Amino acid sequence: MNLNKKDGMAFREAWFAMLNGEKVKLPSWAGYWAFESGTIMMHCKDGAVIDIRATENVAYTMSNVASNDWMIANE
Repeated sequence: MNLNKKDGMAFREAWFAMLNGEKVKLPSWAGYWAFESGTIMMHCKDGAVIDIRATENVAYTMSNVASNDWMIANE
């Protein structure tokens, strides 16, 4: 898996990166997603941390999953 791909990653690659301890994000995000305690935790730009299972906008969350421009989040 190439974690430094210029064109970004499909979610499948981002998923395996998270399983390997990486934090991932989309280019427009100030926050990131990370696999913690057996689930994906969404770390928001305002400091909120939300379990993906508690998302209030499932369509928006799934459209993010369908993106092909995931990247490793550098804090």
